[in-house]
Amino acid sequence: MSDTQLLKRLRIVIKACGGQSKFAKICGVSQSLVSLMLSGDRDVNFTVIRSACHELGYSPEWLILGTGEKKLDGKDATKLVTEIQILRTEVELLHVRMRSYEKEFENILAKLKAEGK
Repeated sequence: MSDTQLLKRLRIVIKACGGQSKFAKICGVSQSLVSLMLSGDRDVNFTVIRSACHELGYSPEWLILGTGEKKLDGKDATKLVTEIQILRTEVELLHVRMRSYEKEFENILAKLKAEGK
């Protein structure tokens, strides 16, 4: 997930953290990945968002959506990250179901065309 506003907020977090290298170390990713995300060449991944929230205390709502408090206490941040993980899983499941339905629909259309000829 990436958009210009998310990247803007991520830059704020990285600057407050002390730079890309420190941020990458905290998140458990390479500095080059952080650089690629900031340039828009790679999507901001969930691992980075989760780390920024858990390790640095930023609000997932603020980081992802730009709303709410910028920082939260650990309990609220953990709860929100868990809720986001659940929603992300649900969205991925919906995408899989949608692809399955699309494929089934294509098969039905192909059968109908074959029967019509």
